[in-house]
Amino acid sequence: MKNRQRYKGFVIEAHAHELKDGGLSAEFFIEEHDSAGVNVTQFYVPNTFATKECAVEAAIQGGRGKIDAGFQRGPTVVNG
Repeated sequence: MKNRQRYKGFVIEAHAHELKDGGLSAEFFIEEHDSAGVNVTQFYVPNTFATKECAVEAAIQGGRGKIDAGFQRGPTVVNG
């Protein structure tokens, strides 16, 4: 399951993934669109979740929090 939404000039794309031992993990991507193209930074949410909806919502909230705080740009960041 995935969800995309705009937030303060960025795009947050949230993903939920089923785990082999049960539950779900979540990750999100923050996209910056400008005249040079698109820069994407990936973050992993460290928790596991009972439902896809909870995982995606946690990822969206994580993305908003990172944008609000100013985030370290790069290919992949563990959101701890």
